[in-house]
Amino acid sequence: MTKKIRGKAIFWGIVASLSMAGFYAAIMFLTMGAREVWDNFSFYWYLILGIIIGFGVQIGLWVYLKKISRIKGSGALPGASGAASGTAMLACCAHHVADVLPILGLSGAAIILAQYQKPFLALGLAINLLGIAYMVFLLKKHARC
Repeated sequence: MTKKIRGKAIFWGIVASLSMAGFYAAIMFLTMGAREVWDNFSFYWYLILGIIIGFGVQIGLWVYLKKISRIKGSGALPGASGAASGTAMLACCAHHVADVLPILGLSGAAIILAQYQKPFLALGLAINLLGIAYMVFLLKKHARC
């Protein structure tokens, strides 16, 4: 039974990582050209991959915990982390939204977001790491019981 649960957790972790990568790629390609997407990714690859992989690990751990311990309501943490990670990914290319939607209020906000691109990505990664640490804590706590 545990192998089946572990397999499901790995499957959903991979699905979550691929979904986050697809989200990133879709947003980037909708707001930039292929060359700019590659330049942006090559500059921040370590943060972007960390967020993508961290989100998948977190979702995999959440699925495993849900199946093993039946903890109620623990889905808020990966959900919040996913929202923060998605926001961090959007911050990568927010300044290009101004090219697509030249609305003064949005372009001003996008310029501000673009200036803080690296801190937003680092924050998304930190939130993922905190979420993983919390899930590991819950797993260890469950193992002691």
